[in-house]
Amino acid sequence: MKKHRRSPILGVTLLETILYVALLAIIFPPTVSALLRLSQETSLFDVQHRMDAQAGTILSQLTLDLTQAASVSTSQSTLGADPSSLRFVDASGLTVIVDRPTTTVTLRGGTQSVRRLRMQRGSTAPFWLTDPDIDVSSFTVTAVRNASNVLTGLRLHLSAVMPNAAANAPYRNADFVADATVGLQPQTVEN
Repeated sequence: MKKHRRSPILGVTLLETILYVALLAIIFPPTVSALLRLSQETSLFDVQHRMDAQAGTILSQLTLDLTQAASVSTSQSTLGADPSSLRFVDASGLTVIVDRPTTTVTLRGGTQSVRRLRMQRGSTAPFWLTDPDIDVSSFTVTAVRNASNVLTGLRLHLSAVMPNAAANAPYRNADFVADATVGLQPQTVEN
């Protein structure tokens, strides 16, 4: 007599299905949470990196311009105040003005008032040194003098934060603070 072989059952049993669903219910929420947290941290890192790069570029440009300046106008600048305004004559003889006005910008969440750094070189139109989504919370320029009260440098202090795109939340968790002292050349005149 021939034995009939039973064909293997194809498919998944109800018990296996319940086990798979339970495992997914245990593993899925922490995995999604970790991925969302990683995405937020990556976004914050990108924002912080952009702020650092822009502030570094601004300080580098100001350092270059000031070390080559023909004169610094301490009488027409507001040194030591926050916000400061700085007026000097660059190496090509053009008057340069750096200040920090408040402007209204449109972000995804609506309009916001943002303080931005602005530069004007000669009679050309002023241009922004900072992006519209970077708020310069502090810009201070202080005179550095030697024992003979001669202007030998300028101390620059710059603080910036990144406003949120939503108008109801004031700032993202990104900020930048820098202090730099720029030594002036002996031929730079104070007026």
